[in-house]
This record gives sequence, C-alpha cells and structure tokens, in this order.
Amino acid sequence: MQMFNKNNVLIMSSLVFMMFFTRGSHFLTEFSIPDASLIIFLCLGLLIPSILLFCVFFILAAVIDFGSGFFDNSLAFCLTDGYWGLIPTYLVMFFTGKIIKNYDIKFNIFFVLVFVSTTLAFIISTNTYYMFSDRFGSPSFFTSIQHGWNYFPAYLIPNLLYGSIVYTLYQLNLRNYFVKFIQRS
Repeated sequence: MQMFNKNNVLIMSSLVFMMFFTRGSHFLTEFSIPDASLIIFLCLGLLIPSILLFCVFFILAAVIDFGSGFFDNSLAFCLTDGYWGLIPTYLVMFFTGKIIKNYDIKFNIFFVLVFVSTTLAFIISTNTYYMFSDRFGSPSFFTSIQHGWNYFPAYLIPNLLYGSIVYTLYQLNLRNYFVKFIQRS
C-alpha cells in the first residue's frame, strides 16, 4: 500500500488535526474536549497500519506534550519516566485497529474490542505512571494497579464515544467517498 497517496494524506492530516485539537486535556472542560489520542492510534491501525506512522504520531504526541509542559508547568506534571508507558498504551490501540481492519466486525464486537483495549491501555498507562514517575515511592505492580481507578470512567467514556463515531464513519464508507472526491479534484 502506498503510504502517501492523496487519500492517506487526507486521513493523516485529519488525525494530526484531531491530535492538536484534543491533546490539551484528558478530560472534558469548558475549554476543551477530551483527548482523542487512543482513538487516533486505533484509526491509524485501522486505516493506515504503518509502524513508521505509529512512530511519527507518537513523536508528534510527545512534542505536543513536552511543548505544552514547557509553556505551562502545570501540564508538565505527568512528564516523568512513566511517560514512556504511553508507547505500549498506544500500541494496544494501534494493533486493535489492525485487528478490526482484518475482519468485518459488527458494532457489538467493535464496542467490546474498544472497551477491552481502552481498559488495557488505561491499566498500562496508569501503572507505568505510578511505578516509574517517582511520585509514589516504588510501588509494586500489584500495589500500583489499585490506584487511579477513580479516573477510569473519564478515560473510558470519551473513548467509547469517539470509537462509536469512528465505527459509524467507517461503516458509512466515507473513505471511498473521499477517494472519489479527491480524484475529481
């Protein structure tokens, strides 16, 4: 598959826009919508499954985070050694997208896959933060897994909503519509 055809460039541009648009806050506030990074990596695996693009998008996320932390110290609180736990976190979503791409999956199976992968992503990201950030001593895995669950609903619900939107758009086959639209341009 050619990575830089017009269709893929449009998809990549849309995903980059969504990352910049949502990356500022993990939760819904009066000024921002929740972070869509998990679903962006799922879309990457679903639409353009390239490990090179995975690396590019991870670097983009890191540049956004570290750049934001540079300008606003309150946003730098999570930028610790535990930050690198986001690599396996995003890989879970990326590979879930690749799995979905290979099968004709109905909504209930899609929903379960997004639920399970988002839950696994939460466990990985939360535990790597607790274990490697040096903000909580040196907890064991079993100790760290007991913490952070109060954030789980705010982590899960937006990703299920974003996932439902992605499923709907994917089923409407908008990708082929955009290909035809671009080819006419």
